[in-house]
Amino acid sequence: MQARYRENFYVKSREAAHCPCCDGCLAVVGSRKRFLIQPDGSKIWLIIRRLYCTHCNRIHHELPDMVMPYKRYSTQAVEEILSGTASASIPVACENSTVRRIRIWFSLLRSYFVSCLLSLKQLFQQDADFLTGIDKMLPLEVSTLPAGWLKYLVRILVNSGRWRQTRSAF
Repeated sequence: MQARYRENFYVKSREAAHCPCCDGCLAVVGSRKRFLIQPDGSKIWLIIRRLYCTHCNRIHHELPDMVMPYKRYSTQAVEEILSGTASASIPVACENSTVRRIRIWFSLLRSYFVSCLLSLKQLFQQDADFLTGIDKMLPLEVSTLPAGWLKYLVRILVNSGRWRQTRSAF
């Protein structure tokens, strides 16, 4: 079966880019392509900027919140798989083994995610907006979370340095 690709999407943040490792200045040094599988099974190409830290000499990639680090499926597709909202009328186009692996991955990391959210809540006691977002997430029971919870979770864990990788989410 031939994969269906849509057009290319160029990813560029409006936020000031700072190194997630040392908070140094980042300079654009190029871009790379990355494909992303949508819930309907279509693939889109993202053109992601490569950023170079002038302080620690590391390369980072800008990821939009629709991308999970090291995952091929979009956050919407993974959220539908985890929430069980993928029905027969709107299925997530992936194999049963992929669904099983994603659910096992989340169940293994769930306690880590909860402890990260609790530590961030304690760390940012003064920021009321940030705390209300975390309070809506806890205790991370997937069936009770509002739509878009995975995008929020990925963003705060990546940008707080609790999702070990060399990318920053926006």
